[in-house]
Amino acid sequence: MNKLILYRMLQEEVRLNTSFASGKGFFSFPILVLISGLLAVLFSDVMIEDLGYRDYLQVLHISAIFYGLFAGSLAFFGNEFLERIFGYFGLILGLSTTQPITQRKITLLYFFKEIIFYTLFTMVPALLGALIGSVYTDINLINLLIFASTLYVSFCTGISFSYYISSFYRISIIYTITAAFVFFSLYSALFYNHEITGTLDWYHNRDTELLLLGLSVPIILSTIATINIQEHNATGSINIIGYKNRFEEYSQKYSWAKKVSLPGLIAKERIDLERSKTGTKMFFSFLFPLGFLTFMNWFLDKGLPIQIDFNTIFYGVMIGFFGTMLYSWLNSIDTPHFYSTLPIQVSDIIRARLFLFGTITWWIPLIFMTLISYMSNEINLLPIGLIVMITVGIYIVNYTAMSTGLKTNSALFDAFVFIKFFLISVPPMIAMTILSLAINHRPSTILVALSVICGILSLLSLTFYKRIDTKWNNESFD
Repeated sequence: MNKLILYRMLQEEVRLNTSFASGKGFFSFPILVLISGLLAVLFSDVMIEDLGYRDYLQVLHISAIFYGLFAGSLAFFGNEFLERIFGYFGLILGLSTTQPITQRKITLLYFFKEIIFYTLFTMVPALLGALIGSVYTDINLINLLIFASTLYVSFCTGISFSYYISSFYRISIIYTITAAFVFFSLYSALFYNHEITGTLDWYHNRDTELLLLGLSVPIILSTIATINIQEHNATGSINIIGYKNRFEEYSQKYSWAKKVSLPGLIAKERIDLERSKTGTKMFFSFLFPLGFLTFMNWFLDKGLPIQIDFNTIFYGVMIGFFGTMLYSWLNSIDTPHFYSTLPIQVSDIIRARLFLFGTITWWIPLIFMTLISYMSNEINLLPIGLIVMITVGIYIVNYTAMSTGLKTNSALFDAFVFIKFFLISVPPMIAMTILSLAINHRPSTILVALSVICGILSLLSLTFYKRIDTKWNNESFD
């Protein structure tokens, strides 16, 4: 029965993704990943020359952990999102409410499904690309396979951590913060003065103890998460939450925004945002990747002889890029299908959500930027960091809205959409990151370069915004 449920979950995953992205684009995504693996091997000598051998391997492992984190976050923190958007499909994850199967078991199977899906969909194609690349380089095939296995453990660690945190998130925010703090404390204590993961340390030094320790991390995290999953309480009392009718109030409040979208539409989206408590989810979608990045920076700086100066401007670039997550959360509140019965266009909804992104969710990145600059003792860089953050955020979000519409999460699985997104977003981010790391060496020159890039991105943002109507006016909500 477990095998059957797993198989049906995988079928469900494919069907859901192909229903939102084009089938051709979805199945082309592994080819894109294969090419990425091929290029990573072909250009490994260049990267090693620039970063150093050990640092390059560290970067690959950190990337694998982050990929696991994002994959897991999309799966496990999107539970309520799945219920709101796809509830009428009768997702397998909800079987425990109607069938004789426990919530703990169905969630564990869902966790295995995520690992299998992303393994087949991304990790295996990346490995195949790397193997093809090894033919044209002097990289030893056995060493490549061994290193690939250590990367896979790092990916599993990332997705297991998301599973671990999500299990506590279902209980309370206090439990979530405490669980994250306990993990980071124990992890830093165990691997202090070692490589970023036990498996990478074993790859370098063949220390069997650290290999076993590295392998145990995802196992322990997923085990704790599974034990922590609570069953639905069918006999408990139902809490009825009342909401004040604020539609008229918000409609009048946003009457000045008629040129952006319909005031009533903005009011409705604002009420949905409050009702769904998506603001909390947005906050934590920022907290964990940025917290993990900060932890990695501290870990590398204190535990290893590696100096990486992640300053406030760098975090401004990262936080601006993470604005995509905020927009995707705004598209995850409710299904837009019922809008088909109303005399409005898809572009009206997109512009309404962009308006909310700019006027309501701004406090989330602002809090992070202020805290980061304060903790880094870089208050003097905060104004520059804020300008960079706002510019990058508006640029990325406007392009995301223009290219993906109301289906951000699923559309980015389309290989063709993702390639365009990559080419639009990554080059300016790389340029601004390099400039941020050199700010202390030639500040005046760096500031001029950053100003020029910000100006170009602002003009492009305006172009993307104007193209929303052209692209989405004639599209349906189905």
